[in-house]
Amino acid sequence: MLTELTAGTIARIKNKSLVDYSQIYSSIKSQTLETIESFGLPLEQENDYRRNKITELKNCGALVRNNEKSIVSNGKISSACEACQTGTGSYTSFVSLNCHRDCYFCFNKNQDNYQFYLKNKKNVNQELTDLLASGVKLKHLALTGGEPLLHKEEAIDFFRKADELTPETYTRLYTAGDLLDEETLQSFNKYHLDEIRFSIKMEDSSQKQKHILGKIALAKQYIPRVMVEMPVIPGTKEAMKELILELEELEIFGINLLEFCFPLENPQPFREKGFKLKNPPYEIFYNYWYAGGLAVAESEQICLELVEFAIENKLNLGVHYCSLENKFTGQIYQQNIDHTIGELYTFSERDYFLKTAKAFGKDQRKVKELLDQQEISYEFNADFDYIQFPIDAIKYFGKKNIDLIISSNVIEQGKEGTQIREVDIAWTTPALFEEQDI
Repeated sequence: MLTELTAGTIARIKNKSLVDYSQIYSSIKSQTLETIESFGLPLEQENDYRRNKITELKNCGALVRNNEKSIVSNGKISSACEACQTGTGSYTSFVSLNCHRDCYFCFNKNQDNYQFYLKNKKNVNQELTDLLASGVKLKHLALTGGEPLLHKEEAIDFFRKADELTPETYTRLYTAGDLLDEETLQSFNKYHLDEIRFSIKMEDSSQKQKHILGKIALAKQYIPRVMVEMPVIPGTKEAMKELILELEELEIFGINLLEFCFPLENPQPFREKGFKLKNPPYEIFYNYWYAGGLAVAESEQICLELVEFAIENKLNLGVHYCSLENKFTGQIYQQNIDHTIGELYTFSERDYFLKTAKAFGKDQRKVKELLDQQEISYEFNADFDYIQFPIDAIKYFGKKNIDLIISSNVIEQGKEGTQIREVDIAWTTPALFEEQDI
């Protein structure tokens, strides 16, 4: 068992060097939370709802995957979603970031070069050609936006090129659906588009939503796998249940429920609706690439309850909750998987961070003796008064009374080359630690 180093936990630790080290992280988290609240939305009170509900869902037969970051009602999940966990063999592009919609929660403005790609287009075919020529093997390929169907000719030609150059690759398209027509679907079918994902806007009128449902029904005639993917907004649980039942009648493959996010700007519409931010905002505080923003409180709760709703009603379509944290794992995997950094670190198959163990102050002598007996490598750090060693060595410590830190790390590429950066720590003891913790 690993325990988060909160103020309460730190207060119970007697090892001064460990306490001093822990307070560095406690200070960083406090400063980060203050910065987050400066964006204009308050943080919710912490609670244990998530942990308890996920246990209930496991007992009901839900598929709980990716270290509890992805949860599926009946096991029906797109292979592209499975691949997203590590990002291996997956590539997503866009023609432009232009969109005919103006959703208040859109995070496209956080994308790199947003203003440029708002007015200019990528040569996605050349991009794909170059990528494949470099030797990359693509298992999954997607086109998104903006709204890709603002550029129908380019979108069709992209999947034509994919079908020509890499016909074995699983392809998908993201769209709001408004601009989709039968002729375009026929072209996508001709070039073997495997999957289409619609985004339904809950703020739309019921008439407009029914219009999109009609487009979904039409797509079923041409595309093998039809899905809906949309953020779940607090206050929409009953409406979402009705929508899911309508999608069940259409016999689509499934729906991805995304955690609703605040895109770090324009807080006014969020404040007007009384929204707060999820707390804690991250499991591990880090600079993640995903541009979605910060999770809004209560969205996850509704998503989990909708997965439960699907199970209780024995729905055939897959209801998949994709948390914000689920978006991060591919980045961490890609940063850490291909690096050899010495025997002190272990690649975690659970969360993809690089793990190592540390003991502080007076405990260093006892740990050194045990490591020497087993001829296990270690290093001392005089600045922070600790000994660092491989996690696998903890099994040799028996039930000894030693405070240990399990450190989570990432590989970063900087001006000085490859560097390893510690991003989180947790407390344990030899008696409490289990291999499954990492």
